[in-house]
Amino acid sequence: MNPNTSKSRIIEVSILVLLILAAVAVIVINPFASLTQKQNASEETAVVEDATVSVAVQKLELTNLQNVIQGNGNVIDPSSINVYPDVAGTLTSLQVKVGEQVEKDQVLGTVDPSRAGMVYKESIIKAPASGTVLALPFVQGAMVTPQAPVARIGMLEDLEVVMAIAERHIGSVSLGTKANLSFKAFPGKLFTGTVTRISPVLNPASRTLEVGITVDDSKGQIKSGMFPTVELLTEYHEGVLAVPRSSLLYAGAQSYVYVVDEGNVAHRRNVDIGMQVADMVQIVSGLEPGERLVVQGQSLLADGAAVRIVQ
Repeated sequence: MNPNTSKSRIIEVSILVLLILAAVAVIVINPFASLTQKQNASEETAVVEDATVSVAVQKLELTNLQNVIQGNGNVIDPSSINVYPDVAGTLTSLQVKVGEQVEKDQVLGTVDPSRAGMVYKESIIKAPASGTVLALPFVQGAMVTPQAPVARIGMLEDLEVVMAIAERHIGSVSLGTKANLSFKAFPGKLFTGTVTRISPVLNPASRTLEVGITVDDSKGQIKSGMFPTVELLTEYHEGVLAVPRSSLLYAGAQSYVYVVDEGNVAHRRNVDIGMQVADMVQIVSGLEPGERLVVQGQSLLADGAAVRIVQ
């Protein structure tokens, strides 16, 4: 065989082997490249989905806000009279009971002023006016003095609820302020009243002011000594925008919220707030009725973020 011919055949075989190896490489590697492209596309989709924040929204509507001052009260008889003994000594008898009706000059009890080695005539305690016995602070046999009352008599004609309000609320209460009262003795029933008396001075120890409330009780159900829960109705705003306190965010002293447009894109809105009642806050400016307010998930948002609304 011609040496040149053999050499040529070897070259042809080598080229053929290289072509076969290249074909095999393309067949093997190409599917992995396709798989990699699919994985990259999936990751890009996931990134887009992850960028969408799930939020809950609330459509803004006008509402009414009623501010209140809550506290406890005490039913008293403002016309009650304390009865004092004329002398110091031993309370030898009590001839009345709490809740008993008494007449003027009726004997309530007696006091023996006698001391060791000295015997005196008993002193009689009389009712200074007709009424109902509201309290008997001492029991028979106790030592009494002219400085401490032994009985309290009430007319029970116009009962009053007294309530102490904190100094910061003084400017919100005036004569004529309305009140709602509830009593444990009458579950589910609401009594109404009006502030008819305001103390001219604060209690220096508690920094509170006492107010007197006259209650509408035509049936005479309320009794002296009861302890009602009281709500004083102070500021009232009608037809205002109010948002849940939890929807507000803060940047320093600036309050802001997020609203969602029709394209489900969140927008930051700076707002000015007004009166706060329970968990609702009045919005003075920055929002309009009908807008969709983000009430959950707002802390994860930025201006212009895409959102997905969930309920």
